[in-house]
Amino acid sequence: MWCAVHVRDGEEARMEAFVEALLPKSLNARCFHLTRNRRKKYGGQWQTIQERLLPGYVFIIADKPEEIYRELKKAPRPRLLFSREESISTLEEQEADFIDKIAGENGEIEVSLVKVREDGAVLLLSGPLLQVEEKVRKVDLHKRIAEVEADFMGKRQVLYLGIEIQR
Repeated sequence: MWCAVHVRDGEEARMEAFVEALLPKSLNARCFHLTRNRRKKYGGQWQTIQERLLPGYVFIIADKPEEIYRELKKAPRPRLLFSREESISTLEEQEADFIDKIAGENGEIEVSLVKVREDGAVLLLSGPLLQVEEKVRKVDLHKRIAEVEADFMGKRQVLYLGIEIQR
């Protein structure tokens, strides 16, 4: 079961450490935030950079979400939760499956390899985009990103994932 915890933007890594220290090891929980690798041009050279994909969210995977929820509710509010409103929620199965397909164990989303055919069509060769090909809305070769449309937290979201062009 997957849980999403809404935290202050930019404090995901600190919250991961706090949550992992708070939760007993017996819960066997894994806590992470999503990051994407993408290619960006600096000084005429393409480099791989890492960015947060969903700022303000930390994910927890556990077999017993109700126990996780109870433990997190014990935490002092200013240290953990973003607001007085409900900030811990369980992800729908399709949302969890989507994240599981595109992200590695640590929440990192790798760059996908694509090839441009002679007729201009873009072929996905490898990487996370291959797992969610039906959700790819657009591929921007100039910016080296692919627009992926997915449902997340009850809303339709457009996520931008990195690509590399095979020469």
